Amino acid sequence: MYDHAEHRTHRIGDFRAIGAKFDIDYHFPNISHTEDGADQTIIAEGGISEHALSSGFRFTFSQLSIRQPYQSVSLGHAPLLILLVLEGRVDLKIGALEKKIGAGSAVTMQLHPEYPLQATQISQQRLNTVTLAFDPKGANVGRAAPPTLLRLLTLIHEPLHVWSLPDFLITQLTNNYPPDLPDLQQSLLLEGLALQLTGLGIPKSNTRTHATDVVSNPQRERLELVRQKLEFAPHQNYSFSELARIAAMSPSSLRSKFRATYGLSPFDYLRRHRLELARQYLSQGFSVQQTAHKVGYRHATNFATAFRHEFGVSPKDSQ
Repeated sequence: MYDHAEHRTHRIGDFRAIGAKFDIDYHFPNISHTEDGADQTIIAEGGISEHALSSGFRFTFSQLSIRQPYQSVSLGHAPLLILLVLEGRVDLKIGALEKKIGAGSAVTMQLHPEYPLQATQISQQRLNTVTLAFDPKGANVGRAAPPTLLRLLTLIHEPLHVWSLPDFLITQLTNNYPPDLPDLQQSLLLEGLALQLTGLGIPKSNTRTHATDVVSNPQRERLELVRQKLEFAPHQNYSFSELARIAAMSPSSLRSKFRATYGLSPFDYLRRHRLELARQYLSQGFSVQQTAHKVGYRHATNFATAFRHEFGVSPKDSQ
């Protein structure tokens, strides 16, 4: 859609400059940092363009031919991040979760510094991606985010929500607008695209729609910290008092408000997430014992019982 960025070589030094600007740590597994002139090593060729909008949205369009594999670790915070892959593949890891995002797919997530997002780009591929980030703090003075958008952000209850790009959107993104569009028109088109992507990329919510009646915005933000901790580190052992401290609530208040927001108690939510994650590990070839330990069960027998109760089959039958 916007491939008007200058086609050039991108070296390690260029990636480090981008990282310093956006709080991203880059790693280059095939390049030794002790080598003379390592910063001049070419990693990719192509165009990268950035567009920061007054509403707090920021687009990054990348069309690159990857020469050397590299990994980016995003250390910042964003209540909404959508990555679209039009060509190539990106391997993502956040906390205990891993996803491979191929051409025609997108992923919606929220970034929190406690759980950095790791993205690995393999070499010898053509990579065409669009990244949309939103942070209401980045909006211009006097430009508040629409309340509907802020409400939608509270419905992101999956750490990595993968979805397929509809054909009309792929066509829209691959057909370029005239390069001489005035800045105002370009900004309007990008604002519309940002809202369109947000509407498509936020998953349907199965939670109670009246949660706003009993949970305030500050409380919802603290509950989200609890949910993210359970999602990204499900193998850890948690106590109710520990989770209540994170939420800055009493245990009884945490129990009721978490259920009102997410439809389950904190530990029922954790159990379900552990078992869903276990099903993925089993499909990847991990043994029942390995899977049990990876998702936080000390004993494989307890894990097998919980798995059978949740899915109606034994873990071995799911391999």
